[in-house]
Formats: sequence, structure tokens, C-alpha cells
Amino acid sequence: MTIKTAAGDTDRLVRREHIRWAERIGFGAGDFATSLPWNLAGSFLLYYYTDVVKAPVAALGTLFLVARLLDAVFDPFVGLLVDRTRSRWGKARPYLLFGAIPLAVTGVLMFSAPPGLGDTGKLAFAFATYLLAGLVFSMVSVPYSAMLPMITRDPAERLRLGGIRAVGSALGIIVATGTATGLVAALGGDDERRGWTLAGIVYGVLSVALLALTYRYCRERYTVPTLGGRAEVRRAVRNMLRNRHWVVMFTYLVLNFTRLGLTLTVTVFFALHVLHAPWAIAVLLPLVSGALLVGGIASPAYYRRFGKRRGNLLALGVGGALWLVLPLLTGVIPAFIVVYLLASVAIALSMASSFTLVADTVDYQEWRFGQRDEGLLSAGISLATKVGSAVGAALVAYGLYLAGYDADDVSGSAVTAIEILYFAVPVVLIALQALTIAFYRLEDQHAAILTDLAARES
Repeated sequence: MTIKTAAGDTDRLVRREHIRWAERIGFGAGDFATSLPWNLAGSFLLYYYTDVVKAPVAALGTLFLVARLLDAVFDPFVGLLVDRTRSRWGKARPYLLFGAIPLAVTGVLMFSAPPGLGDTGKLAFAFATYLLAGLVFSMVSVPYSAMLPMITRDPAERLRLGGIRAVGSALGIIVATGTATGLVAALGGDDERRGWTLAGIVYGVLSVALLALTYRYCRERYTVPTLGGRAEVRRAVRNMLRNRHWVVMFTYLVLNFTRLGLTLTVTVFFALHVLHAPWAIAVLLPLVSGALLVGGIASPAYYRRFGKRRGNLLALGVGGALWLVLPLLTGVIPAFIVVYLLASVAIALSMASSFTLVADTVDYQEWRFGQRDEGLLSAGISLATKVGSAVGAALVAYGLYLAGYDADDVSGSAVTAIEILYFAVPVVLIALQALTIAFYRLEDQHAAILTDLAARES
């Protein structure tokens, strides 16, 4: 089903809104807060258990993958819960208020393996804390993602808020990855295990403070009541799966976070055993987020110029081409870093648009099926984040295991496996992302959909 409208009707019926900068910054602070424990685990948890705790690497890969897939199943239920929440704080905001401290606590637990455990105990503790942290993350991240379509319907403001969210995510990655090793050394001294626990506490306190800003300044303006009952739940899930634009974006995000999770996980090993430059860990990992910061700032103007689908295809094409150049530059680290940064900025532009594109699918859901279901649809972001990150990290763990990786004696085959994981797999995933986003067609009719929704309300 398609609809058409004149441009003048769109301008007249789709009300332009202005979101205050305090609310924009508060919204970005939410992704900063959730990115801290999430990216600390994504970048360093495998290293923590293989090199600090000395747990078996192959079993870790399996356990992390199973734990993440198990708690990913929880996300749609959180989304349905958000859609049916009625409180004096709103639909999504109470989860930020009451979930902040549990999020911080579980973030610390992941890096608090007790000394003296055998291999079975280490694996059991890693699995339990990783699973628990994922469940708590869902209770915060799904409501947070659902807030964007609740805050505004203005496409321009959504682009700004999506860009600011990308900036918040970038800052979270920068802080988590750029300061972690130094903070661990400063707090733990000769006891690296203790250093990781104390660093987790520092990041947890910061995360709670940032979520308080999001709760304080963000407002829910579009909260169409959602009916309860099993029949309505089945209807919502069925309609979500019939929402072809959401299906495209979910697939796109799974591929994106698989690539990101793999890159963040393998970078530590790449810097140590391919570049032979431990200092590069604190450069390469923050540059991923620094690029996302630039992408978040530039994305509103960029997508106004090129459009969302074409802009994504262009960004992915440039980023993938530059990534192919990286294997030629490992012997010249300054040149490697420059090309790596340019590739990361291009790819980051595609990441910055994803939050806005998912929010647009909520409008289609309301227009096509009569219910917004923003909690359920936004759960797709958290679900894709978890599934993608789990698969990405598992690919690294399995690759290291198959190559016979030993932290105390790294073989040539292990180095080759690290190079394949770092150079080849991301390019394949970028190509699959480009193929997927080519099927996203909501942009062609979104303005008409907003016009129609505004006409219904008026």
C-alpha cells in the first residue's frame, strides 16, 4: 500500500517542532551511560578472562554466545512491557530511573571474578554475570530506544537526536576503551584483577549520573495507548514481522553490531600480536568512537544532502574500500592509523542514521496497523546489538581457538587468524550491510505517512 501527497500538504500538516538543547543533551547522555558498561565488556571481557583470569578461550566463546542469545530473547518482552506501562513518570522514563543502579552493579560484577576458582568455576561465574548484565541492560536500553519516537515526530529533530545519540554512544566508547587500561593500571597497581573491578566501579558511578540526566530532561510527547491481552500481544508481534521496513533495519543492525563487536574484541589481540604495539590499543579503540562522534555530528547535514538510503550506501562503500587498504599499511603504523580513522568515519555515518531509521518504522507501524508499538519495535535495536555483539565476539573466540591461540606463546597460525578476523571479515559484513540497506524504501513515503497521521489527529 502506498500513499502520495503534495509537498505543500506535507509542510502544512506535519508540524515542525523544536527540542531544547537541554533535552537533546539529556537524550545523548542515555547512550553514553549504557555504552560504558556495554563497551567495556565488549572490548575487554574476553581479554580479562583469557589473559587475566586464565579461563579456557573456546569455552568462553560458547558461553558468551549462549548467554547473549538467551538474554536477547528477553528484549521483545521488555518492549511489550514498555508499550503497556502507565505511570506518573511515563512509559519509558521509569525504567531509566529504577534500572540505573542495577546496570552499574552488573557492570562491576562482570569484572569481579573471585580468585581461586577452577576452570569450571571461572566459566560459571563468567556465564552468570554476563547473562545477568545482559538482562539488566535490556531493562534500560529498550525503554531508552523507545523514547526517540515518543519525543518527536519531526524528521529534522529525529535526525538531530539520532546524531546526538550517536555522539553519546561515541563518548561512551571513547571513555570505556580509551581510559580503561590506564585506569586499571592506576587503580590496581600490580594486581590487574583488582584494577578491573575498581575501574568497573568508576564507570558504573558515571553511568548512573548520566542516566539521571536523561530521566530529568527528556519528555514523552507521543504515547498512543496500547491495549493489553494475549491477542493484542500476538497482533503486535505479527504486525512487527509484517513491517518490512523494520525487518530490513533489524537485519542491517545485526550485521552492523556483528562487525562492531568483532572489531572491538579483536583489536586488543591485533595491536599486541600483529602491530606489536600495545600502546595502539588505547589509540585504535577510541578512534572507533571518535569516528562515531564525528559521524554523529555530521550526520544530520550529510543525510539531508544525500538521503538516508543513498547516504548509507555511499558511506559503506567508502568505508569498505578504505578498509581493504589497511593490510598494506601494517608496517607503517602512522599511515595505518590515518586510513583506519577515515574508514571508521565513513562507516560511522551509516551507524549514526540507524536510530532515526528505526524510529521511522514506528510511524509506519502506526499508519499501517493502527498501533505504534514503539517499545516492541525499539527492542529490535537492543536485540540486534546483543545478537550482533555476541556473534562478533564468538567469531573472535572460535577463530583464536581453531588457530591454537595461547596467551603465553602466540603461534604464527594464531597471528594469521587475527589478521583474517581484523581485515577480511569486516569487509564481508560491510558488503552485506550495503546489500541490506538497498531494500529500505520507507524514505520514499515517510513524509506522506507523517502527513496522513497528522491529518488523522487533526
